[in-house]
Amino acid sequence: MTTECCVAAPLALEIVWQDGQITSMRLAWGKGKTRSVTSEAAAALQAALERYIAGEPPEWPELPLRWDGLSPFARQVMEALCQVPYGQKVSYGWLAAKTGHPKAARAVGRVMAGNPFPLLVPCHRVVGASGALTGFGPGVDMKKYLLEHEGA
Repeated sequence: MTTECCVAAPLALEIVWQDGQITSMRLAWGKGKTRSVTSEAAAALQAALERYIAGEPPEWPELPLRWDGLSPFARQVMEALCQVPYGQKVSYGWLAAKTGHPKAARAVGRVMAGNPFPLLVPCHRVVGASGALTGFGPGVDMKKYLLEHEGA
């Protein structure tokens, strides 16, 4: 297992590699993080992260993401979420209905909590039915920052 780290202040995105595939990413505040980009994939991700921080839609590169271990439902939710445009928010209930499971908002929340590819699969765009900023692995303050940054 190896790691690389993309940094574009104020964010950092750590990439975890195993057997030529990305197994997970960790989103964090960039303060104190050191950029360590050696692969072409990480260089492409670094450029996309810089575009994102500059306020442009990032056009995330195609990456060798390892989707193993996700249930068919989780994969369906993640794929539907990837269709939510930059700068828009959706609710857990909306995402559940979009996948054909209108009563599965809590299950959608569990999928979001286990999202191995934050930013690429934009779980920060999912909010409570009232618009409340609910749980987010890197913290609700980062979720607020990302949504405000996107103009959502």
